[in-house]
Amino acid sequence: MSCCDSASMTSAPSADFVMERLLQEATREFPGWSFERDHSGWTAVHDETRLTRSSLAALRALLRVHRAARRG
Repeated sequence: MSCCDSASMTSAPSADFVMERLLQEATREFPGWSFERDHSGWTAVHDETRLTRSSLAALRALLRVHRAARRG
């Protein structure tokens, strides 16, 4: 079998599938927060607190800082 045979190639997951998995991880990591996506990026909402960042990764990083500050 050569390197280019279809049997040796794996298909990459779709972008929607990957984003759904990342969203599930964020929901598990930050219980009580809801996540929304719109034209400005991602927003996390918990009670009266709303945090928005351009990417889900940046939002999760901010939520980690927010969580650490509240525990501190």
